Amino acid sequence: MNLTQDDMAERAGLSSSTIKGLEAGRGRLDSLVAALRVLRRLEALEAFLPAPAVSPMQLATHGKQRKRARASNNTKTVKESSVKGTPKAQTSKIKKRDKPEW
Repeated sequence: MNLTQDDMAERAGLSSSTIKGLEAGRGRLDSLVAALRVLRRLEALEAFLPAPAVSPMQLATHGKQRKRARASNNTKTVKESSVKGTPKAQTSKIKKRDKPEW
């Protein structure tokens, strides 16, 4: 759009000095919006908006992503049975190449 500062000011309902101020980086937000409307570039204001944050509700519904651990190929996990007086969940690792004494 090839507009002079005077044409731009007239279409936006602003003074020529206001348009000059906007071009120099000075001016009010309402003047900038009026100028952007004339240029059909209101979407340029989106560059100044912060990125949307994740809401607490989204965090609560999706929860924390967990990575699944995988045992290495040369070990095997064996769960021992619980006996009175001993902890319930004990695990030990036995290497595949070792032969159990059963």
